[in-house]
Amino acid sequence: MNPVRVRLAAVAALAAMAAEPAPAAAAEHLAYATGAMLYRALSSGKPSEQGIARGYIAAVADIGAGEPVNGFVFCVPKAQTMEQLGDTVKRWIDAHPETRNYAGKGVVAAALGDAYPCPQR
Repeated sequence: MNPVRVRLAAVAALAAMAAEPAPAAAAEHLAYATGAMLYRALSSGKPSEQGIARGYIAAVADIGAGEPVNGFVFCVPKAQTMEQLGDTVKRWIDAHPETRNYAGKGVVAAALGDAYPCPQR
């Protein structure tokens, strides 16, 4: 992921959050995200909730970048947008509802690992 794109998206998400009242639980999305919380946010009609989830997913994608995250390795193409990553994770959670109670970082890493495996060396 392009660090500038991630920062711009984070600023946009924060601006959207400032425009509408945020519930007290919004802060929990960042620190204690589960697959269920990410799925609800990605399915929400509220741009602020979608932005928080997409930012979380982008952060996991940036941290991983070819390195294991919770045992999963993925290589996300540079051209992928935060919206595309969010759609990928949402579809994966749809297909694997049993993972909704797992930690968000592991759910994201598993989804990205399935969608974007690293080339064999």
